[in-house]
Amino acid sequence: MSPRAPRLSAPRAGFTLLEMMIAIVILGGALAVLYRSIIVSARMVAIARERQEVAYVFSLGELAHPLRDITNIEEDVPVDPDGSLREGYLFARTVDEKPDPEEGVEDDGLYVVRTIVTWGEGANREEIIRYLRLEN
Repeated sequence: MSPRAPRLSAPRAGFTLLEMMIAIVILGGALAVLYRSIIVSARMVAIARERQEVAYVFSLGELAHPLRDITNIEEDVPVDPDGSLREGYLFARTVDEKPDPEEGVEDDGLYVVRTIVTWGEGANREEIIRYLRLEN
C-alpha cells in the first residue's frame, strides 16, 4: 500500500468573524449618517412649513389691513395685535416717523412701517420693515 497524500480541506464557505465585524461597523456608520440626514431633513421641512405659514399670515394681514387709501397715517396704518387671522399667530403693524434728518437736510416725510408676525407664545417673530410717504 502506498501512503496516501494528505487531503487538502475543501475551501470553507462563509465569512470569518473579523469580516463580519468589519461589515457590521461599516453598516452601522452608514445607518448613523442616514439617520442624521433624515433628522436634519425633517427639521428643515418643519422650518419651511413654519415660514410658509408666516408668509400666509402676512398675506392675510395685508388683505385685512391694507396700506392703500390712507388719509391719516397715525390712525389708518397701525394695527393692534390681531390674532383672528390664524390661530396661534399675531399680526401687528406699527408706524414711526423716520428719525429726524440731519441739520440742514429737508425732511422727506417718510414713515417707518413695521409689520410683525409672532407665534409660539411670542418666542418666534418675523418682521418686515417698509418706508411709506404720503403725498400732500
